[in-house]
Amino acid sequence: MFQSTKNILQICFAIFILIGSFGVMANVLIEPHIAYNIYGNADYNTFKTKFNGTQYGARFGSQYLGFMGGLDFTHSAYTSKSTSMAGNTSADVSRNQYGIFAGYNMPLFLRTWLGYYFLDKSSGSSNSWNKGNGLELGIGFTALPFLSLNLEYRTSTYTTSNAGPLSPSFKTKEIVLGLSAPMTFY
Repeated sequence: MFQSTKNILQICFAIFILIGSFGVMANVLIEPHIAYNIYGNADYNTFKTKFNGTQYGARFGSQYLGFMGGLDFTHSAYTSKSTSMAGNTSADVSRNQYGIFAGYNMPLFLRTWLGYYFLDKSSGSSNSWNKGNGLELGIGFTALPFLSLNLEYRTSTYTTSNAGPLSPSFKTKEIVLGLSAPMTFY
């Protein structure tokens, strides 16, 4: 898993450098986004957790000939419901993700992107996950002027909590439905 994540990061970085190297010809991309996590799931030892909630953030980068790349920030606030042999618990969780993305705007009102979150921190009323990373795969429908309707699949892996190292690591999967406003400046 680590080797494939490292390869994806290297590919995203290379695309970002390539797009940025066009200098004057590249366009500045600013894309605020809001979303709702329609499905979130995590399994850790004997716990099974489901979560959903709101997200907001922004992407900042450059765009050239349909290719885009840059930095991404996402803040999430959601309610998690855990089930274990000891019973059921509920907690409010806040998460910040910092990463990079690379993608392409297709001619037929579609855009796709791949993101890598190199810093992923979550904190809740009962626990905090301090060290994690994640991947994002997104597709957007851009037939509306200045708006993109997005569907994203995300995974996160946490290796350290406020109680110490996690073994095995805590992994999450989620499906997000959102809206963004990609703006390109020349």
